[in-house]
Parts: sequence; structure tokens; C-alpha cells
Amino acid sequence: MSSSTMSALHYSAFYICCVLLCLSCLCYTLIQGRVARRQNQLYILLLLNMMSCAACSVVVAFFEGGFGSGTHLIADTTRFMSIVFHASLTPMFGYYVLLVCGNAWQLSYRGLALYALPFIFTELIVLMNPLTGWVYYYDNTFQYCRNWGAYAIYAAAFFYMLAGLLNLFRYWRAVTSAKRNALVFFIALVAVGIFVQIAWRDIQIELFTDALAALGLMLSIEDEDDRIDMATGAYNRRALSFDLKNFITTEQVFQVIGVRITDTASVHRVMGSSASDAFLRSVADYLRTLLPPYCIYYANPSTYIILIRGDDENRAAELAAEILDRFGKKWKGGKVESLLHAAVTRGVSPKDFPTREDVLFMADSPIPVKEEKKVLSGRDLSYLLRRLEVERALHRGLEEHSFEVYYQPVYELPSLRMTSAEALLRLHDRVLGNVPPAEFIPAAEQAGIIEELGDFVLEEVCAFIAHGEPDKMGLNTIGVNLSVLQCMQPGFAARMKEIVSRFDVSPSKINFEITESVAANDYNALDTVIRDLKEGGFTFAMDDYGTGYSNMQSIFSLDFDLVKIDKGILWSAEKNSIGRAILDNSVRMIREMNRKILVEGVETEEQIRLLARLSVDYLQGFYFSKPVPRDEFVTLARTKPESNLSILIQEAAP
Repeated sequence: MSSSTMSALHYSAFYICCVLLCLSCLCYTLIQGRVARRQNQLYILLLLNMMSCAACSVVVAFFEGGFGSGTHLIADTTRFMSIVFHASLTPMFGYYVLLVCGNAWQLSYRGLALYALPFIFTELIVLMNPLTGWVYYYDNTFQYCRNWGAYAIYAAAFFYMLAGLLNLFRYWRAVTSAKRNALVFFIALVAVGIFVQIAWRDIQIELFTDALAALGLMLSIEDEDDRIDMATGAYNRRALSFDLKNFITTEQVFQVIGVRITDTASVHRVMGSSASDAFLRSVADYLRTLLPPYCIYYANPSTYIILIRGDDENRAAELAAEILDRFGKKWKGGKVESLLHAAVTRGVSPKDFPTREDVLFMADSPIPVKEEKKVLSGRDLSYLLRRLEVERALHRGLEEHSFEVYYQPVYELPSLRMTSAEALLRLHDRVLGNVPPAEFIPAAEQAGIIEELGDFVLEEVCAFIAHGEPDKMGLNTIGVNLSVLQCMQPGFAARMKEIVSRFDVSPSKINFEITESVAANDYNALDTVIRDLKEGGFTFAMDDYGTGYSNMQSIFSLDFDLVKIDKGILWSAEKNSIGRAILDNSVRMIREMNRKILVEGVETEEQIRLLARLSVDYLQGFYFSKPVPRDEFVTLARTKPESNLSILIQEAAP
């Protein structure tokens, strides 16, 4: 091998390495199929640009020294092409940074034109160089010399590097820490390469540092394996959370479509997990026929979320309607075909969903079955937005101490003596006002703070009992409602005992109330909890008996001391003979099981007369009092019911 060839190889070594690195990155990117996003496409163009620039530089190295005929013409032509490519490299890299940060979508045509001005200027002077020599020229010995245009290209390069860095700092919170660190490092690496190339022309490392940066970008940013749900091929919840943060931080307007498959649990139970997974993949495959894959996210095991940049609500509405219509046809899950039911929601951020949590809340919140036949949007989503506001009120309530325990008295028959009370939690929010328990209790269960609320109620009740007022009032017990989520938590019984012990209160003063639907949920686990606490001295009541979850097994198998008959049974008994028969038989059955009986919802004297004839043990309802704050309850305890009630009860007694 000749000395000139060896010299050319040594001179072009960094360029050859650059070509190999870029080629490897390009092959890997294409194999992975990450080509859908504008960011991916620009990355590929960057690789092609660097490869072209480096390849031209290799040709220059071989032909500039006189290797073969016509070498000066070949060297000059390829050098010119190399500089054309080179001048566009850093503007492309700077725009890539804008795309990664997410705010490139916010640039108007005017803003994009202003951003491109330095690039346009440098490309023009490069293209005019054969006539002007502004960028480079050859001296009398045919040696390459830089002119002022070359330094203008480097100045533009530093401008785009600085612009990318400043943009990254501006939208620092919009990018994950891994991407931030990678971008800062690789911007610095590119800047070092440019500086070395300016200062020491013979050290040809600029393109090599650019190629190293491209390799790093591929590994840290372009490789999205950790963002993909392997079962469906859609982007996963982690990717959804990060992208939502990016969109909202960079103040983008985007459409949100939620697709909640409402019968995945039944499909899984009936057909098995493999069929269920196959159906979910079928849905994802269908969505990818409508939209680019980067718009589709698998938010949870039953919900897909679609994010579409822009303010075209009409297009989003058409798309949502098309998706809902598709669920009127069968889906294929492996070798099985079946209908799937879905609820489709649609909104726009920031108008409907101003925060990331709003979108995630929509993905996780249950949707009423009756709403499955239409696309929910605008006012249709009011229940969902209200639920989110209630959840926020719950967190405010814990922080600002806006929860309060009310008490509703319970009277014994036939003496009409107040013997106990039920503790009921109330929320007084500074934003929403008074929030009904029917709203905030389910929201608390979903938000995972029901245990904190349950502990708060028990602590307030124990503090009340420890104060001594309940004993002076002659109260035997105070009822505290339990949630199924509380009962099933590890260490629940021990925590209840610890709270009561901390206030030095007798466990016999606490009567835990469990709704019938809860009792039917898991008899074995609940039976263990009840037995443990009853051994500690607590008592238990079945609450809301007859609310539609009637199951005799829960009464027979669980050791309740008291059964509270729901007000619906009492009110039905006044209306017709069937309702009366249900009430009579319920009372007789519960009594034969040696449980005490309390009837809720007492509002009239006629109801009291009816219940007196049935000889129930306790009464509770608005006739006596609504739930009231603690101080009002103490005052109420000093007031006895009207004297004519005693006569009424005596007359009605069997």
C-alpha cells in the first residue's frame, strides 16, 4: 500500500468510524421500526446527513493528495458537498432537541422561519462559494483555506447548540431526567467537537463526536422499549404519564379519546387469560389502523387512551364515533370471536383536562353502564369531572382538617331511651361546600385514602367517649361504619385495637357497622376479622340489610350482634302488602337468629306504631333527628321525645 494511501487512511480514520457508527444506528433504528414520529424521522435524516458528510470527507482525503486522474476536481466537488451537508447538521440537531422537548409543535410558521434564518444564510453562502470563495478557497499551492463564511457556519452551529440548550432549560420539567441528562451531555459533546475543529483544523473529530452523540441519542431517547406494553404493542402507562406531562408543560392543545372496555373481567373469567389478551391486542391493532402508533396508549388493563395534537375537535369527534361504532361488531381473540362492550369518552386539553392527573383519572374512573352507547364529551363528562373535584376535596380535607364527625341518635323500644348513636363522616370543603358521603366515600375508596378516613372517624369517636359525655347521656355504644377495603387490609384489627387503647376507651363502647354487600364479599376473611375484634370486646352490626344484596349466608355465617334493616323495607311496608310481608318476615327471621333489630329511616308516627307492633329493638331516623355535629348531639340528648309517643307505643304493643 502506497504512502499516500496510508496517509489518506490515517487522515480519514475518524470519518470512517463516523460512517460505521451512523450506519449501525440507522440499521438498528429501522429494524426496531421506530420511524413514525417526526422526531424519529429527523433522527434518521441526521444519521444520513452525517454519513454523507463523512463519506464525502473520506473521498476528499483520498483524492486531495493527487490519487488518480482528475483528483482535484473530485476532491473539490466532494468537499463542496461535504460542507453543504455539514452546514445543515447543527440546525437539524437543534430542531431535534425542540422535538424531544415538545415545543417544536408550538412554533408558528413565522417562528419556524426565524429559527431557520441562520441555516438559510449559511447554506446560501456555501452554495455561492464556487463563485465567491466566501466559505473556502485554494491558495496558489492548491491548499485548502478557510474564509469568513466557514466561521459564520461555526457561529450558526453554536447558535443552534445554545438555542437547543436554552430551550431544554426552559422546558426542563417537560422532559424526563434521563432524556435531560442525555441531551445536555450530547449537546456539550457536539459543542466540544465544533470547538476543536475550529481551533485545530488537522484534528478531524467533529463528525466523530456528532456520531457518538447520535449513538447516545439512539440508546437514551430513540430506543423506546421501556415505553412499550409488550402484550398489546401500544405505549404503556409510564409513557402516557411522561407524554402528558410534556404536552401540558409545553402548553400544547391536544385531543383525548378514552376507550374503556367494560367486560374484560368477564371475558378473562369465561374465556381465559390468553383469549382476553388476544382480544386486547385486536383492539390495539384496530386503533393502529386509524392513527399512528405513537398516539395510542394502554393506560390500564381495560382502557386505551388516544392523544392527538391540535385543536381539531371535529376530527376527534368523528374518530371517537367510528371507534364506538366498531364495538358493535365482533372482535377476534385467537380462534374465538365475541362482542366487546366499550365506553368511549372524548375531551380536549387544557379545556376539559387541564392537568395530567385529569386524563389519568379519566382512564381509571368507572363509567356507568348506561353511558356505553354514546361518546361521552363536554357536559356528559360532568360526573367524571365532579368525581375528580371530589377527590381533590378529599385531599384538601385531610390537609386542612375539614372533615367532621356527625352523630345520629338511636332509640330503644319500648322505652324510647337514647341508647346509642351512629357516627357519620361529613366533608365541608372550601371549594365544593358540603360534599355528600355518597360522593366522597366511593371516591375515597378509589383514591386509596379510605383507611385514613376510617381511622379519623374512630379517633374522633374515641375522643368523644373519653371526654365522658356519652356515659353521662347513657349511651351504650357508638356505631362506626367500616369499608370493605379497611376490613381486608393486613393489620386492620390490630390497628383498631391500638386506636381504642390509645384513648383508654373500652372496646365494648364501639359497634362496628358493615354493609350487607361488604359482608357478602369475602366471608372467610371477614369472619376472621370479626372474630378477632369481638374477642377484644367490640360488637358488630350488619348495616343496610335489604338494600339489594340480600344474602342469608352473610347473616348465618358472620357473628353479628345487631342487624339494621334498611329504610327502603320500612317505606315499602307502608305502601303495599308485599312490602309489609317482607318487613314482617325479615323481623321474624332475624329474631329467630337471636340478633337484635334496628330499623332505619323512621320519619312518621305511623311507622313507629308499625314497628312497635313488630317489637323491634331500636329505631333511627329523621323523626328523632338528622345527623348533627357533636355539640348539637349533646344538647339533643338532654331532650326526651314527646310524651305522647310513649302512649302511642303502648297502644301499638302486641
